[in-house]
Amino acid sequence: MSGAGATIVLTFAAMALFFRERSFTALSVGRSLFSVSPRVVAGARILALLVFLFTVCAGFLGAQDPYRNLITTMVWVTWWVGFAFVCALVGDLWALASPFRIPFKGFLRYPEQLGAWPAVMLFFAFAWAELVWHDKDVPAYLASAVLGYAVLTWTAMAVFRAEAWLRHGEAFSVAFGVLGRFAPLYAQGGTLRVRVPGAGLLAVERVPVSLAVFVLLMLSSVTCDGFFETPLMRSLETAALSSPPLASALFTLSEWGLDESQTIRSATLAAFPVIFVAAFWLTAWAMLRLSKQNQSVSQTAGAFVLTLVPIAVAYHLAHYFSLLVTAGQFMIPLVSDPFGFGWNLFGTAGYKVDLGAVSPDVFWYGAVFLIVTGHVIAVVLAHVAALRLFGSARAAAASQVPMVALMVAYTMLSLWILAQPIVG
Repeated sequence: MSGAGATIVLTFAAMALFFRERSFTALSVGRSLFSVSPRVVAGARILALLVFLFTVCAGFLGAQDPYRNLITTMVWVTWWVGFAFVCALVGDLWALASPFRIPFKGFLRYPEQLGAWPAVMLFFAFAWAELVWHDKDVPAYLASAVLGYAVLTWTAMAVFRAEAWLRHGEAFSVAFGVLGRFAPLYAQGGTLRVRVPGAGLLAVERVPVSLAVFVLLMLSSVTCDGFFETPLMRSLETAALSSPPLASALFTLSEWGLDESQTIRSATLAAFPVIFVAAFWLTAWAMLRLSKQNQSVSQTAGAFVLTLVPIAVAYHLAHYFSLLVTAGQFMIPLVSDPFGFGWNLFGTAGYKVDLGAVSPDVFWYGAVFLIVTGHVIAVVLAHVAALRLFGSARAAAASQVPMVALMVAYTMLSLWILAQPIVG
């Protein structure tokens, strides 16, 4: 942990002494590779829609065993974890193959003052379902939630126009789009282009407050997922249940449908983004004070929030890699028997999943490498953004002291969470 923190500080020192904006930002334009045929795009979206409908049907009609039904592994592992990996490391595949992209024309203008707040609320609901909802692995319940989200998305697209809702309200188009900014491949005007990884995060100097909160929500939800597995979280739950006033309040709330554990986890999940937003806004305020710039804290936060995306990518990879390698193996037998009816369509139904495919050493050292690398890239991008925003190297270096302190603290917190024993 100390070594990781020192690496971040040394990276900042090297950037402050030797780095200039011209040597990096020109690479964000990238190079053109080839044109993408509209027929290929249309075919990919039709195939994605068919897979979506098939997965939902499996949830409703198949066996209600999460290990024998396609939908559980497809949604939580293959789609959420696997798609995020592809979007961050290759390109925004969701923009190409989303089953929600139906070209509705709409009849109302999207209220610009709403910004990305609908996506913030929907992504928080998704995070709650992933981390708190006890029935998330029950195939029929999960299928109902997935279908309900699809209907909500299509309805909003029909009202506000497809592109407007996908840009502001569809939580996963926003989330995968943010991760896709880190990727080397991106589409522009029907042409596939390649750029330096991470350079796409410098394409926009400032983002709205709602999108800044969305990025911090993504980061905090993955961190909260790791925190839920630590002994400290179990100790907090025990302390809450041991306090008579809190225990009484939790019992009252349990009569509304949430048990005590779900209520405590819901409150913790809600607290994490509040803490992250407060810490980042305080950092932005300190940056302004040290650099002696005359602009608002929200403008400064919006100018630097995308530089945190490499940290989100790194922590997502570090936290979910072992899940993808182990639980992702369930897709092999499920391809042959997606409904759990005893089929063996492709001869893989008898495959035995190896839950020890990733050793603890590989997991730990890989996680350390990913997290430190993500923070180093974030320091580089933040310094470039500071040079662009504040102009002088002196002001940029001064502004980055609070940002580096924040990143060092988050690096050490991330590694501490990953080093904790997992609590079942």
